[in-house]
Amino acid sequence: MRVAFLAFFVVLIAASTGFAAPPRETPEEREVAATFDAARSALAEKRGSAVIPLLSRNSVKALESVREAARQPGDAPLQRLEPAERFAAMGLRRYLGPAELRRMSVGDIANYALAAGWLGPNIIARSGLGPVRVKGDRASGLLMVDNRPALVPADFVREGGAWRIDLASVFTFGSQMLKGFAAMSGKDETAYIADLLDRLPAKPGAMKTR
Repeated sequence: MRVAFLAFFVVLIAASTGFAAPPRETPEEREVAATFDAARSALAEKRGSAVIPLLSRNSVKALESVREAARQPGDAPLQRLEPAERFAAMGLRRYLGPAELRRMSVGDIANYALAAGWLGPNIIARSGLGPVRVKGDRASGLLMVDNRPALVPADFVREGGAWRIDLASVFTFGSQMLKGFAAMSGKDETAYIADLLDRLPAKPGAMKTR
């Protein structure tokens, strides 16, 4: 697991140039895929802030809550977060100073994360979007990693007539995983996350995937 602020969704929205995407049968499927492709291009060009407008309102709200908890002192703001968001907030505190957290927006942090190599280029190159199903204002695509189905789908929601990437399932899955690992370790979730972060490299640049 990685500390990067985008670690819970970069894999979700990154696509491989070598992955052969299936044909998109309907205009809606093509619109969903276009949102995915726009996010892929922004990530490949290390324009993290350009991904933020492609996220659903609730997804941006969740990321803002992570940033807000990270910039506030003490443990109380962290305890109000679910484990996945808490992991991200504690990671931000580890790698960014208080002044940086006060100054930087979510988009700024996204840019910094990509520039610092918190996720290496191979993370992006190994993923792709498979078949897409659209139902009303919701859509879900099969996320492929190394040409195998991932555990979490790529979800989308239509807002204001445009398709946006929805990170709810990513955060839910991450929280469930952290809760399970913490229970198996016999520690509470915050202590388990702290131990997990302590095992990671001191410098985010050392976390690149090779």
